[in-house]
Amino acid sequence: MRRKTDLLSYILLLIIGCLSVNGNLFAQDTALVYVIDIRNEIGTGLGTYISDGIQVAEEAGADAIVFDVDTPGGRVDSAVNIIRAIQETQIPTIAFVNRQAISAGAMISIACNQIVMTSGGTIGDSAPVNVQGEEVGEKAISYIQGTIRATAERENRNPDIAEAMVDKELVLVKLKDGQIIKLLPEEYATREEEGEEMQILCAQGKLLTLSTRQALEYRFADAQAETLTELLAQYQIVEVAGTKMPLTEEAIMQRQREYGFSEVNRLKTLTDAQVTKVRATLADKIVFFITNPFISSLLLSLGLLGIFIEIRSPGFGVPGLLGLICVGLFFGGHMLTRIDAGWAFLLFMLGIAFIALEVFVIPGFGIAGILGIVLMLGSVFFVFDGAYNLRTAVLWLSVSVILTSGLIILAAFFLPETRLFQRFALATVMDTDMGYHSSSSEDFQAYLGKAGTALTPLRPSGTARIADKRVDVVTVGDFIPQNSNVRVVEVEGSKVFVEAVEET
Repeated sequence: MRRKTDLLSYILLLIIGCLSVNGNLFAQDTALVYVIDIRNEIGTGLGTYISDGIQVAEEAGADAIVFDVDTPGGRVDSAVNIIRAIQETQIPTIAFVNRQAISAGAMISIACNQIVMTSGGTIGDSAPVNVQGEEVGEKAISYIQGTIRATAERENRNPDIAEAMVDKELVLVKLKDGQIIKLLPEEYATREEEGEEMQILCAQGKLLTLSTRQALEYRFADAQAETLTELLAQYQIVEVAGTKMPLTEEAIMQRQREYGFSEVNRLKTLTDAQVTKVRATLADKIVFFITNPFISSLLLSLGLLGIFIEIRSPGFGVPGLLGLICVGLFFGGHMLTRIDAGWAFLLFMLGIAFIALEVFVIPGFGIAGILGIVLMLGSVFFVFDGAYNLRTAVLWLSVSVILTSGLIILAAFFLPETRLFQRFALATVMDTDMGYHSSSSEDFQAYLGKAGTALTPLRPSGTARIADKRVDVVTVGDFIPQNSNVRVVEVEGSKVFVEAVEET
């Protein structure tokens, strides 16, 4: 009897040991999960915040990253950079679609290892549009279509479903055997004429947007959860054929059937995991706001307007200061997104200096003014090009130029009439009717050719006595000592030019 008991004990210990090795069910360390919010319009600032969050999670040795997604979308180029950051990390990732993942938000969610959606959630509609909300050209659609298809294939999701979210010319159908495929309109018409049974999931002319129920039914999403705690309770970190990934119990069993039990190792459960949220700092939120394309253009336009008013009414101070602050926010905000805008800012200020030189020192409009405008536009384009794609950069640079021109015209016509401007600017005109004269009415040409004596040293300007009158003069040559004989050789307006003559 005792031998049977010992044998059963040994068998039980052996089973427990196998389970412990295979599943780490006992004496398991608490998992560490980082949560990164994607709850703003997707742009350069959000991309920097997400990249920094992933880096922090990597340095902390996190076991998983959960992206809490609730976004209407945003810029596709920023979404592509975020996708690359997600794909480059070795940490298992889960997209928690906590209401909606539309457009660029859908692309980012598809890049994660797992997609979990709340009830009533939506994912899809990823067609690129311009600033006015209009659809862009076929070239841009093709690029996004290829990107989202490759992203879906990488995570073993149906790429045809992903493509239907971008290209409304496709027909997404479910075949009799349950397979979901995309068809061109002519292919669909041919199959329909042949009598093939097909269920249309997304007709031609529409973009695919899946509800939570549809995403689960079509196996595009992996699970449903209403809270983060409920999500984590469903997942374990598993190593499948040497690759770590988060899987539900059902998915683990499926992988075991596909790869074999020896290739599927349970590492940690996410139940009761230690959760650390990567919070956006005040600086992050400011960057989110400043790097919005419209806000960036507005800041730039207001900055140029302030500088224009300052040049037109020197000594005022306030418009120039506000203008420099707006310009500084424009360049500084983009510098925080890791765009090398420091040199661009220096070139911008150098351009302003050239324009000021043209206005105050060199009359007319010449090389200095043209060079100043080129430097200013070039520096702004450099920032826009670094923050957005080329087409978007050209668009927003054009918006800034047009907006600035409009504001300057309005300021030139209406600003002098405002009470605030009149409080700081000189309104009285000193004209001849009030007894003011810009210069003497004396005819200085009468001094031409006459001789005189320098009353003061001329270095080169000074005073001379000519025709028994004290006259302000300027030498055309070297220094002339006091009491030297001089002769008027040239007169330009009120300027009298003299040269020294030898005594006879």
